Amino acid sequence: MESLLVVGVDTVVGANIAASLADRHRVLTWAPERRYDIAGCQALDPADTVCQVVEASKPDRIVYCGPAARSIWDPRSKASITEAMVDQAREWAAAAKEANADFTMISSDALFTGPWMFHDEESPGQCHSIEALTVRATEEQVQEQLPGALIIRTNAFGWSPDPSRSGWLEKMLAEVESRRVVEQDHIRHATPILATDLADILDRAHAERLTGVFHVAGAERVSPLKFAQRLADQFDLPWLALRRDSALSAPPQGFGLGECSLQTKRIRKALCVAMPLLSEGLARLEAQHVNGYRQQLTGSAPAAQVRAA
Repeated sequence: MESLLVVGVDTVVGANIAASLADRHRVLTWAPERRYDIAGCQALDPADTVCQVVEASKPDRIVYCGPAARSIWDPRSKASITEAMVDQAREWAAAAKEANADFTMISSDALFTGPWMFHDEESPGQCHSIEALTVRATEEQVQEQLPGALIIRTNAFGWSPDPSRSGWLEKMLAEVESRRVVEQDHIRHATPILATDLADILDRAHAERLTGVFHVAGAERVSPLKFAQRLADQFDLPWLALRRDSALSAPPQGFGLGECSLQTKRIRKALCVAMPLLSEGLARLEAQHVNGYRQQLTGSAPAAQVRAA
C-alpha cells in the first residue's frame, strides 16, 4: 500500500484528496496552523518542520496543496498568493527529493486569461498579474528541484474541512437557501471539477507514473453566476432572481477575472478517461451532503495523530 503525505489539508482540494484516498492508501496529513482530523488519515503535528514531517511520514509520494490549490472562485484565494509560497513549495520539493519520494503539486487555472477559451498546457493566453506570475514561479521551482514532478492545474470545488462550514461553497449555498439576491460574476469563466472527482483522476495519474504538467478540469465551462444557478437546481431550491452586472466594454484584467477554462486533452489521452460533467459533479456533491461524507471530512470520525520522533 502506497504511503501518501497530503500537505495542505486546510484547503478544499487537500482535505478531499486525503479523505477520498484514505481507503486505498496509507494517508498522512499536515496543515500549517492546526490539525485536521480527517477520517481514515493520520494527522501530523502542525508545529513540526518540513523535514520532521517527511521523516515522520516516510511517504512514497507527497501531494502538495499550497495556496495555488485554492479555487480562484474562493474570495480568500488571491490574498493567499504571496512570494513566500515559492520558497515553501521549493522546501517541500527538496524534502521529497531527499527522501526519494515522488511529488505532486496542485496548481491553479488562474495562470490564464482571455480572449482564448479552453487553454492547453502551453497556451499563450497567460495572465500577467503578480499573483499569476507567482504561481508560475512556484511551478518552476518545483520542476527545478524535481524534473519528474507532477503538476496538476485545476479549479476544484467541494465541501470544506472546516467544522464551521465556512468555505466559499457553503457560503454560496447558504445565500441561495436564504433566498437573498446572490451576487456572482457572470463574466469570468472556468471549468470547475468536484474535488473528489479530481482525487480519483489524480490516483490514476499516480498509478500511471505521470510526470510533467497536466490540466484536470470539468467538461463544462461556466461562470460563478451559472454555477450558483446550477447549485440551486441540484439542491432543489427555489429559483432566484440573480443580479447581473452590465456588459463589459473591455476585456477583464486581473488574477482569475478572465477566461480560465482549461483544455484537458493531454490528461484524457494519457489516462483514457473522460472529464466529468458539472451535473455529475453536483449530483455527487449533493450525495456527500447526506451520506455522511461531510462528517468524515470534518473529523467526526476518529483519526490518529503522529508526531515526529
